[in-house]
Amino acid sequence: MNEYDSARLAAFLEFHGATPAASTEKADIILVNTCSVRTKAEENAITRIRDLKPLKDKNKSLKIGVLGCMAKNRGESLLKNLPFLDFILGPEEYEKLPEILKLSTLNYQPPAVHQRKSNSMMSQLSTNVFAKLSNNHSAFIAIQSGCNMKCSYCIVPYVRGVERYREPDSVLREIEAAAAKGISEITLLGQTVNGYRYRGLSFAGLLSRVADVKKVERIRFMSPHPKHYTGELLEILLSEPKIAPHVHLPVQSGSNSILKKMKRQYTRENYLSIVESLRSSNPLYGITTDIICGYPGETEEEFEETLSLLREVRFDSAFMFAYSPRKGTPSALERELLSEEQKKARLQKTIDLQNAITLERAKLMLGRSEKILLEKPSRRDSGEWVGKTGNFKKAIVKAQPSFKEGMYVNCMIEGVSGHTLRGIVE
Repeated sequence: MNEYDSARLAAFLEFHGATPAASTEKADIILVNTCSVRTKAEENAITRIRDLKPLKDKNKSLKIGVLGCMAKNRGESLLKNLPFLDFILGPEEYEKLPEILKLSTLNYQPPAVHQRKSNSMMSQLSTNVFAKLSNNHSAFIAIQSGCNMKCSYCIVPYVRGVERYREPDSVLREIEAAAAKGISEITLLGQTVNGYRYRGLSFAGLLSRVADVKKVERIRFMSPHPKHYTGELLEILLSEPKIAPHVHLPVQSGSNSILKKMKRQYTRENYLSIVESLRSSNPLYGITTDIICGYPGETEEEFEETLSLLREVRFDSAFMFAYSPRKGTPSALERELLSEEQKKARLQKTIDLQNAITLERAKLMLGRSEKILLEKPSRRDSGEWVGKTGNFKKAIVKAQPSFKEGMYVNCMIEGVSGHTLRGIVE
């Protein structure tokens, strides 16, 4: 989502007459887009911002602004602690940038795509200013922002606000514009993306409309919430060939008692029923997840329930973290019973188990013919290309003269190196 926001802001600034600087040293404006999902993300951002101070010392006219979730979360304290900053803007305040930076709209030509009437909800930016594309094969498209779930450990609802859903015609215009430039893979974005609804149109209905866009060959989305899986959604996921057989579906814990404390609004059994629906249709359906180890009050038995969930689901991969409190969230007020060493030990045990499962899942791909979307030449070996399978596994193939970014090739999976597949083009 942050990558998309930054790309949208870049397009918005160009719409208002700014041009990309060759380097930070030559810039008139530097904007730092930030994330607050974890404390470490904020700390990294602050370190990066402090590194900009010498530029301000040399060039007093340089404008430095902090945008995004940390700007909303820390507010005026950022200006107090970093006095060389000129302004801060939260996620819903970007329309103020032209006035702050004294920019004016140039003659802008919107993308040459079919125009629909639109009253776009989600962005105060122009409905025809779409995010700058960062590559020639795949594009992020935001359809929803904010979150109504208020999980006990999460700061996002407090910095992103309540859920807001983008008008579907605006979404489709942006997808059509991307497809006209050669983009064939679309990833729909939202904090709870499958909770999307707009005047009777469900997320499943929107997926159907996206699948009708010509030149779009592969559709992904992130991140969904288990609560919002409906029969209608499962039906289209398993019947529409353009929708990639992969989902990043955060579970956080395998213990019902911990899930209740986290206010996740589903049970272990609810989660497993979704997995069963997806994997019974396709045993190689890619399922990735997020895991939090050592949530306040987590007992050894509750932790073991998470490990047993990993063994039962057999995730293709996972983002795994030791719990850390976020100031301003309900869980930050709870008493922690585990030391940092105990939390790290549980995390390491989880990582070790999941790494073994990830390798086993990768080996299931051996001997299969897979359609790979070529993304870029390998940085390690110019004679190889990197791509992704439909179920979101990284694959390496030997380069051919005809290869180009965004091309699809069929290859036979002949090996696994680490967690990366190796294939031979058929």
